[in-house]
Amino acid sequence: MPKFLYLWLKRILCKFGNRELHIPLPVFGLGCGVLGLALPKVSLKMGEYASKLLKALEYRGYDSTGAAFQGNTTEITLLKDVGAPSTLVKTLGIEKQSGKIFCGQVRWATFGFVDKKNAQPHEVKCKRHIYGAHNGNITNTRELKSFLTKEGHFVQSDNDGEMLVHTVEHYFDIEMDKAGNPTDIDLRKNCMRKAIIQTADKLVGSYAAVIVDPVTETCWAIKAGSSLYFGIGTLEDMPFALASSDLTAVLRFTKQLVNLREGEFIEYNADNYQVYAQKNLKFKRLNQPDEIWYTGDKIPAKPIYSKLRAEDVELLPEYEYFMEQEIYAQSETTGKLIKLFQGGSNSGKRVLSLLAKAGVRDILLEQVQLFLTENNFAERHRIFTELLNSETFNLFFNQVFSTYREFFDVAVKEDFEKKYFFSNEKNFFLEMVNGEYDLKKISLAKTLDALAEEMNVKDFNASVDDFLQLVKNTILNNRNAYSIACGTSFHATKIAALFFNSIAGMEIIPILPGDFRGEYSNCIKDNDLIIGVSQSGETKDLIDIFNDIDAKDLNVRKVVLVNNMNSTLGQEKSDVAIPILCGPEIAVPATKSFMNQITLFYYLAIKTAQMKLNEIDNNLTQEQRLWRQQELDDYFVSLAKIPSLLKETLDNVSGEIEFMAGKIYMEPSIHILATKISGVAMEGALKIRETVLTHAEGREASEFKHGPNTILGKNTVFGVKHLRSLLRYFSENIDEIESLCEQEGIPHSETKEVYKALADYIFTHNQPFNLSPQGTNIFNRFVQDKDFFEHLYRNYPLIYVTGPDERDVNLTISQINTHKIRGANTFVIAEENEQLLKNASTRPSENSYYAWSYIMLPKTGSTLLTCFSASIVLQLLALKMSVRKMKKLDKLGVLDHGVHPDVPKNVSKSITVD
Repeated sequence: MPKFLYLWLKRILCKFGNRELHIPLPVFGLGCGVLGLALPKVSLKMGEYASKLLKALEYRGYDSTGAAFQGNTTEITLLKDVGAPSTLVKTLGIEKQSGKIFCGQVRWATFGFVDKKNAQPHEVKCKRHIYGAHNGNITNTRELKSFLTKEGHFVQSDNDGEMLVHTVEHYFDIEMDKAGNPTDIDLRKNCMRKAIIQTADKLVGSYAAVIVDPVTETCWAIKAGSSLYFGIGTLEDMPFALASSDLTAVLRFTKQLVNLREGEFIEYNADNYQVYAQKNLKFKRLNQPDEIWYTGDKIPAKPIYSKLRAEDVELLPEYEYFMEQEIYAQSETTGKLIKLFQGGSNSGKRVLSLLAKAGVRDILLEQVQLFLTENNFAERHRIFTELLNSETFNLFFNQVFSTYREFFDVAVKEDFEKKYFFSNEKNFFLEMVNGEYDLKKISLAKTLDALAEEMNVKDFNASVDDFLQLVKNTILNNRNAYSIACGTSFHATKIAALFFNSIAGMEIIPILPGDFRGEYSNCIKDNDLIIGVSQSGETKDLIDIFNDIDAKDLNVRKVVLVNNMNSTLGQEKSDVAIPILCGPEIAVPATKSFMNQITLFYYLAIKTAQMKLNEIDNNLTQEQRLWRQQELDDYFVSLAKIPSLLKETLDNVSGEIEFMAGKIYMEPSIHILATKISGVAMEGALKIRETVLTHAEGREASEFKHGPNTILGKNTVFGVKHLRSLLRYFSENIDEIESLCEQEGIPHSETKEVYKALADYIFTHNQPFNLSPQGTNIFNRFVQDKDFFEHLYRNYPLIYVTGPDERDVNLTISQINTHKIRGANTFVIAEENEQLLKNASTRPSENSYYAWSYIMLPKTGSTLLTCFSASIVLQLLALKMSVRKMKKLDKLGVLDHGVHPDVPKNVSKSITVD
């Protein structure tokens, strides 16, 4: 097979066995991760599957790793210990295990010390034999331990996961006794379902869990406030079922997903599954009747085919880090989102035009809809083959092929070979081609894909239209719109407020969930609008706010911008969900999700302004209306330029970024000061804090004068470079003392005491009393009028970010001159401006050390577009600083320093615990 065809096929079919995802050490995470994989019979490769899954969840927990395997008997092989899965899958022998059921967990500790007994999974046999693990935070753990102990359970750890498993065991035993200890499998399963429901009433907190009954060889996956995904597929020609806290882990094995919502649990083995309500549930959607389920109800759930690209979890050969790959992917990911704004890809529109001319569009559209409801690959292949040979498609193919032979035979083949025409995200049907260049099959695949893309565009536009109607309602009722998010997503909402203010003249209040609860929660009224933003759709702080709002029973609508539409926020907590469509994001620091979020907000601001012009602003003159429409047309044009702006920025400023990174990567503290675009500064600072483990703050530039500027000049924030300077000066003083002692004939033993006295004096100013009169005299002469700390002080690094607006540039120039004379180095990120460059580069005085750098962004003349170019510069700066610092600390032999661009210590992709 030709190499290009092999690579294309590999991407199309989402195969992960040929290239292992590598998450390098040190690895840290937050939130834990749980897994449950079921096969119909024992597989010798179960350990390999388990290892791949555990390593995929490594970013969620590094404290401990565990795996439980079950074969053809009820005996369990339980392997667990302290440490990260990338190491323990080998040392514990997990890779070599066989089995038909695997239950695994990676832990970020909340309850219980980091030791082996607190590692999960937990196997319990006090009353009934079951095993399981959890992800989350059960806050009444201590009370549960006391309760369980009194009820006769032997609780071995302080881990909340063990409390959960024991609690399920406790109620399972009660239900089994009530049922007369049945041997019938269905009756036994029914007892377990009742136990899981009763356990939910006993636990306080948020969690996801996998519980296994070794007797019935059945698994239960429970979603109760933490992320949980479920997929089905085929391994080794056998069906399998997989539950995981992480979506990309499931995508490594299958793209067939079963949506799980908060308060649901799923009972499954390799061949069958059934979703149940763990409590009374009510799901609301805009303009649809409420969906109500009662505790214990069976809930119908069909698998859907994920549109996320599983290939995005692979590290491509040209990149060393996922963060790097994701930064450079942003031109593509924003471009795909913008194509959606524009009604679809050019190739898709071209195919739709040909279908319309041939008069077969509606007939084929019915086939696409039928195809998309079928989740069995063999059945999909049958439908595809049947359609390939149908009279309808053959009529279309023959007409188009004869009319557009050159296009299909030359352009399509060229695009096939270069992989341009066949990007997976918008080509669901190309897996039917099986990597073979068959013009007819490819034409059918592209035809069906164009129709599927048209359906996606309609769904997206419907969501945007719903959003606009909610915005209109809020404006007409003179109520408030709040944008609520955490971390990177919060910074995106800060930029969104700028966009809506500048483009639409509409106020959006960006606020953190905790601040919203403290400052606004009792002030919301009917017709307020809540806009939540979350990459994962599982951010616990945001889910809690949405639940609080629901509990008030007000006419308050909730919109969410989310990457994972199958998440809790995406499918059940919002009235309207709008996808950001950035694909899976592996590096813990968010980059492409942030860029797609602000791109989507830019679009929504323009659409809001258009809606206001068409439906609300009725008092404008015709001239004002024409002027306003031209302004909006210009914004739409600028929107289309975002992908090329990002690419040009990366292409042109990489060298300058490398230079700036080299200047500041070892600094202990940095401030990023932005004029008007403070969301950009805050996000840039977060990227540096996350990846470089350097204290960094981002703020509106003028605020630096109101207190934070006290850090300039002499301060006590010292880093490696400061200490090196002090040690060099100390070494010079040692040489001088040694020379003086030799001249005075002081013995070497006392000379060493003088050294020690000097080292103590520098940090305490205590006088030595153990020296001879001669030694004391030399010591006093030597330390007189010396300022040892002077050598610790260095200029403080300030990074300035501004748009090209003249007022903003002048304010930035004022800030630069105010701060550099007080001991600051100047680093500027802005479009080219001669005055800004001159003021940044001029030394505050001829005799002082002064460092400066100027990264010139592509010229746009727009502060709003600067948000995009400056953000990607700060992302790349953080990456370069992180890599430099990581290599430096490795060279210095600093153990467990935690600096890494993909998996920095103590942070995770999705915070799903309180």
